[in-house]
Amino acid sequence: MIDYLSFEGKKYRNPERMAANFLAVYFKDGQITYPINPFQMLKDMNVLFSFRNFKNLEGLYIPPENKMDLPVVGININRPITRQRFTAAHELCHHLRDKDKQVVCPIGKKDSIEYFADSFASAILMPYAELQRKIDEYADETGKVDFDGVLYIADYFGVSFEACVYRITYTMQKLKDCIERTELKKRIKSFFPNMKRKKLGLTYADLYCDLIDSFEEEMQFIPDDHVRLIFMNQYIYNDSRMEGLNVTLEQASEIVTDLRMNMQNSRYCSEENEVYMSIAGHYLMYQHILETPVKADVSIYNIVDLNKYLYQYYPFPEFGGKIRDENLVIKGAKFEVVDFRYICKELDKLEIEIQNIYKKKDKIKISEYIKHVVRMHHMITKIHPFSDGNGRTTRAFMNIQLIRRGLPPLYIKVKEKKEYLDALEVADTKNNYDSLYEVIFKIMLRCNSEISQSS
Repeated sequence: MIDYLSFEGKKYRNPERMAANFLAVYFKDGQITYPINPFQMLKDMNVLFSFRNFKNLEGLYIPPENKMDLPVVGININRPITRQRFTAAHELCHHLRDKDKQVVCPIGKKDSIEYFADSFASAILMPYAELQRKIDEYADETGKVDFDGVLYIADYFGVSFEACVYRITYTMQKLKDCIERTELKKRIKSFFPNMKRKKLGLTYADLYCDLIDSFEEEMQFIPDDHVRLIFMNQYIYNDSRMEGLNVTLEQASEIVTDLRMNMQNSRYCSEENEVYMSIAGHYLMYQHILETPVKADVSIYNIVDLNKYLYQYYPFPEFGGKIRDENLVIKGAKFEVVDFRYICKELDKLEIEIQNIYKKKDKIKISEYIKHVVRMHHMITKIHPFSDGNGRTTRAFMNIQLIRRGLPPLYIKVKEKKEYLDALEVADTKNNYDSLYEVIFKIMLRCNSEISQSS
């Protein structure tokens, strides 16, 4: 049998057959596990892939210039994970079949080459025989499946509800009450699949795990002066707005520059500019977090120093870093914070877990390490160790843990705030972290893309 690296796609005129034969070669006729990971396929084919802030493209394929060069695939960072997976499989087709030319894939515009690649992507992600088996599992007595069944089938294959509907309808001809395409689009929209997924507790956390683990080399992060400045501008702007401070990106950049040049002598460190004191504290906090060389250790008690930095420029800086000595109630929270008498005991418990994971950080998948960081982030918010600044401090500690594993830090944009808080609430009330994993994975990929594009 030929090796998958030698697979020649040009000879195929049928995308279904091409996909089936590639799967047979790739998995060596062994057991296929679902959902199939198209990102790992690209990596195994020695194709470099990255995520970019495309405006009008789903993706693109750039062939190698010579034998020493590697092909490159770009994928739209702004699209849902199911679409990104489809694009990865689509670009894999171009690599196998069109590797002698650059191919651009505009959103909503297709020619015969693009239609072929779309059909190949559907067949790779939803192989015919396995799709038939899942249809049989959810079918009624007529052998047809309804939208509710399609929702679960799409989740099994890691594809969008719409892509699954079209394949079941037009390739398998097994959709119940099949109608013409225009009407079908209306039915899909009125079904509200994303809302139904949320009610069923379905998330894309596992799909993001596969992606993150396949993307490990491109996720490596080392702070330098340029990246430090770009990140701090973006972080301080977005995290300040998360906390209700009304600043523009230009103002945040101006404040960071002034602080960098003048430190305590900055005009933003005076009492009359109290609204900016938190921003000044953010700056000092991230000077520490992004310092080089990167420290090789991490401790739960890093949060004490972080909280101190946050309040360094306030009129009473001794307030920072002080573990609260009274009980409090968080307005709107769905949980009770830890009694102040047990804060240190609970932090000690987290310290044991943090040290256990950190010792084996290089031996576990990065998705597992990030999941651990996310759980710690949530647990610290429930302990609520300080009287104020807990959200900013715990998000900063999350970044310490990421950077010291060589992973990019993250910042949450205002438009992502609701999804982030909703996911925290699910963790609060149901002790289920999948939604929070998904949100953080997604934000990390965006931040990594923005940092890498600015370098």
